[in-house]
Formats: sequence, structure tokens, C-alpha cells
Amino acid sequence: MSGASSERAVILAPRGRDAAVAVDILRAGGIAAEACSDLPCLVREVQRGAGLVIVTDDAFHTADLSHLARWLSEQPAWSDLGFVLLTMRGGGIDRNPALARLTHVLGNVTFLERPFHATTLLSVARTALRGRRRQYEARAMLEELRHGEEQLTVSLQKEKQATEHQRLLIDELNHRVKNTLATVQSIASQTLRTADTPQDAKAALETRLLALSRAHDVLTRENWEGANLTEVVTRALEPYQIHGESRLRVNGQQVRLTPRMSLALAMALHELATNAVKYGALSNKNGTIEVAWAVHNGAAPPRLTLTWREEGGPPVEIPRRRGFGSRLIERTLAQDLEGEVEITFPPTGVICRVHAPLT
Repeated sequence: MSGASSERAVILAPRGRDAAVAVDILRAGGIAAEACSDLPCLVREVQRGAGLVIVTDDAFHTADLSHLARWLSEQPAWSDLGFVLLTMRGGGIDRNPALARLTHVLGNVTFLERPFHATTLLSVARTALRGRRRQYEARAMLEELRHGEEQLTVSLQKEKQATEHQRLLIDELNHRVKNTLATVQSIASQTLRTADTPQDAKAALETRLLALSRAHDVLTRENWEGANLTEVVTRALEPYQIHGESRLRVNGQQVRLTPRMSLALAMALHELATNAVKYGALSNKNGTIEVAWAVHNGAAPPRLTLTWREEGGPPVEIPRRRGFGSRLIERTLAQDLEGEVEITFPPTGVICRVHAPLT
């Protein structure tokens, strides 16, 4: 029997029949035993696993014990391997100073004079093995305590991370609520100031708040970690898509947007679509709108270029004054995106270009 919890006896008695006799006695007493021919063999067998070592003193008289001493010094704190040193009659440690050196090297040593009685050898061996079993039990308890400590550390770390995450979510929620309220306040203020009648103000305010709500729906499904640009554009233009017509075209690669970019673009697209319904490509039956974008990876960070292009609507004229929608697109959008926004009014249709970093 060998291994980390071995209880076998390893024996080194190179002269005479001591090794064979000891093996027979131990095996007859139910103790696994293995005889070694020399010290290197003993070191190898001990390294494989042992509960007890039986050695004759003459095997160590001139031997190099450095390898065995090194292995013993590297043992964990719980391990104290027992050695039974077989000495000649009358050759105890008080009469043989060399045995003191062995005691210093081996540590846990029991002396047994030769010739030994079978009962005495079995008693000494069983006592040593009981001590070894307690060492194994101590090791198991230490491992269990260490495992419990590791689990406790992991649990405390997870709890700390959960607390920090909860605090972050609360701070983020407060920030989003404040931003949303500020956006609603700005929309309401500008809408009421620029509307011609209360009815116009009510209708414009409702549509803008609905657009904001749709953008929030997209982000909520994504746990506010961002949104896909295609979905942002599609949801923003959904109210203006008439069944059976293909007047709205959306072209672009898969791009992930931050929550702030998603809301800003959704509101801007809503304003562009509203103006297109009133004055542009969606005010007749022939006009079309294309929203296309691309990502330029040469810069750091990558930059998004998005273009809104209207065609087929009534001839366009440059407006004499900028309404809230145009100001929201050019100023607020540029500020939220930390980029550039430009609206031009060629006769063929309104064009809005957005250039912003994907951060």
C-alpha cells in the first residue's frame, strides 16, 4: 500500500536476516512491509509513501544522508514520519554518540535493540502507525479548514462584488433617471416654446416622448449595456414604415452602441423622420429615405459615420430659422456623441451626416 496516506513499513537492514525477519513479522501482524536493498532505494520508497521506517544503525554508519535529510526537511508541518532504529544490544544512544547525529537528522526516532522479539517489534510498529494515522487525520482537518477558508474567502469576495455591483447599479440608475428627466424637461420646454398651438404642442410632445420610450425599450432588453445600431434605427423609424411600401432603407454593419449613443441617435432619427413627414421625403407618395453607416477602424477609437439621405420629396429650401428638432440634432446629438453632426439642405432632399467615436 503506497501513496499520500500509506501505512506500510519500509525496511533497510542490508546485513544478515533482519530485513526478512522483520518483513515476515510485520506481514503476519497485518502490516504491509517492503524491504530495501540500499539507502537510495529507501529514499525512493519513502517518497512513494510510508507510515513507518525500520532501519538498522549499521546501515547509516557511513551513508550519505543528505537526500533523506532534504526530503524530511521539506515535509509539511503535519508530517512527522516515525523511524525505528535497530541497534545492537548495549548500543544505545548514551553509549554510541553516532546515534545522536541520526536522531538529529531523522527526528522522530524509537530505538529497539537486536535481537528483537516479534511482539515488541509489532507493538513499536503499531504505535508508530497510530501516530502516522493521527498525522493523516490532522492533514485532512487542515485541508478541510483550508478548503473552508477558501470557500469563505470566495463567498466574501462575491458578496463584496455584489455589494459594489449593487451600488454601481444604484448610482447608474440615479444617473439615468436624472439624464432622462433632463431630456424630458428639455423636450417639453422646447416643444412648448416653438409650437404654434396647444394642440400642436401636445401632439409633438407625445410623439417625442414615445420615441424616447422606444429607445428605452431597446436598452432595457439589453440590460442597459448598449444596443445594436440596426435595432435602434429600425425601432426609431418603425412608426413611419407603411405596410407594403419600401420607402425606408437601412444599410450598415453590426455595431454596438453605448446607452448614451443609442438614446441620442434614436431621438435624432425621430426628429429627422418627423420633419420628413411634415416637409420632406415622407410628405408625398414617392419620397424615400436611406440610413446608412460604416465603421472606420483606422482611428483609435474606431469612428462611426452615419448618413441620413432623403430623395424624391418636394424640392428643399434652406429654412429661414432652425426649429427645436434641428437644434436637438446638431447641438445635443453632437454633444452626446462627442462628435460632429451636419445637416445640409440640397434641393433633392435633406442630408444629415454624423461622425462620432465608438467609445
